[in-house]
Amino acid sequence: MKINVSNVTKSYKQKAALKNISFTMEGPKIIGLLGHNGAGKTTFLNLLSGLISTTSGEILVNGENVFNAPSTLRDICFVAESGNFQEEMTIAQTLKANRFFYPKWDEELAQELLQVFALNPKDKVRNLSKGMVSALGIITGFASCTAITIFDEPYIGLDVAARNMFYDLLIEQQTENPRLFILSTHLIDEASELFEEIFILHEGELLLQKTTDEWRDHIVAVKGNASDVERAIGDLQVIYQHTFMQEMTAIVFANGQSIEDQNITLESVSLQDMLVYLSKQKVRPGR
Repeated sequence: MKINVSNVTKSYKQKAALKNISFTMEGPKIIGLLGHNGAGKTTFLNLLSGLISTTSGEILVNGENVFNAPSTLRDICFVAESGNFQEEMTIAQTLKANRFFYPKWDEELAQELLQVFALNPKDKVRNLSKGMVSALGIITGFASCTAITIFDEPYIGLDVAARNMFYDLLIEQQTENPRLFILSTHLIDEASELFEEIFILHEGELLLQKTTDEWRDHIVAVKGNASDVERAIGDLQVIYQHTFMQEMTAIVFANGQSIEDQNITLESVSLQDMLVYLSKQKVRPGR
């Protein structure tokens, strides 16, 4: 499964939510789509799911424009943060409707997950707690068995145990039924071990696209006396730097290069911190 995003812009009342973004996603893979609120993540996911159209540019899934390809859309499941379910329907009715819409629907898995998340099929959606709605979304996403399965903040209202259950299910499903999972979440450090590739959006633009190995191995914090740090990092691309009382911290793309100086300290950078640094400086570290 391959997604080609080419020069996509989406504007609302002359304000651009996405600004001429271009990239490729390819699976099966677990992708983290990251960024602060208002970065453009949900807008992109709505475009990919065919719920809205682009202002300019196009999104192709295996060469087809999703907005004009109903058969392609039936192989994309988008579980929105708010839970895109009809409130007057029961859980059972909701799952039945999904069974008719998604050709690869796994009813056995859906029923199994109802038990896992302790949901009553007779309950109406309008009477569910936020956590229960999230659980229903998780069930829908996994049981859809679509080639592209999207979770946008999938665990609102779920406790740690339930979130860990989601992570375990994600790994299990990717092993048993490999597909392209796109996960948008604010619990970045909690979910970061799952990601095989990350995309960071900021103010409607793509700041970063890296595989897990690239961001872990190529992004480091260099600390020490300002002159020592500057000498050590040379012409490496700086994501963020801060100096206080002659002591400097520089977050850089090492890009596989060895940074050697006995007077400096090298530290790893968490994905959560990297997102903060990138967003602060709005650098373009290369993709």
